[in-house]
Amino acid sequence: MSTLSYHTPNHQQRAFARTNAQTIRQRVALMRELLPPPQAIAEICCGDCRRQRDAYTAAFPHIRYTGLDIDAQVVAANRARGITCAQGDALDPAALAPLLPVDLLFFGPPLSVSCDGHTPLAFRQVTPGYLPFAQLLFGQLQFAGTLVCICPNTTTLGDARWLYTHIRQLRPDAGLRLIHHSYATRTGNDEPTPLRHKYVELWFSPILNDAWELRISEA
Repeated sequence: MSTLSYHTPNHQQRAFARTNAQTIRQRVALMRELLPPPQAIAEICCGDCRRQRDAYTAAFPHIRYTGLDIDAQVVAANRARGITCAQGDALDPAALAPLLPVDLLFFGPPLSVSCDGHTPLAFRQVTPGYLPFAQLLFGQLQFAGTLVCICPNTTTLGDARWLYTHIRQLRPDAGLRLIHHSYATRTGNDEPTPLRHKYVELWFSPILNDAWELRISEA
């Protein structure tokens, strides 16, 4: 797929959207609750992932953390911080193949135009899309770990059902363990803000129960 159809950062801007620290702490708590201690974690469309790397390695000191992003400047910046990061397309099987042994894979495509955090995209407007990524990962590549799709805050149960149905056609053993709504009172730049609904996270896994549990985390 051409990178022209993807939303990538405008590096002339002073900043682009990053994941806030509160949401990352919520993810760490869920990992501890739901999964055996992971040995390896990967982040696809990772962006500036230093917060994630620092939080996950602090919680699980022996993990291997790897990022993948299509933007060369993002990859170079991550590498300069000592983060293992590859440049590649999320829908390229060759780029994903080295990451298949991981226990937990976060898929966080850009949720706003030009990654600015201000012009949000709807679930089916996001590119690279959740369905082609899940079809590649669970179908062609037969990923055996847990996939967390990081989705817009407008994601509905209908969106979750649509993606779930397509995944189950490929992998009947892959269930939807958790629908997690993340709220935070800090921005990605660590500025205070009123409590905001930041993300909906869909936790798909062949090793967890197909529970469809709804969870809300507030800061």
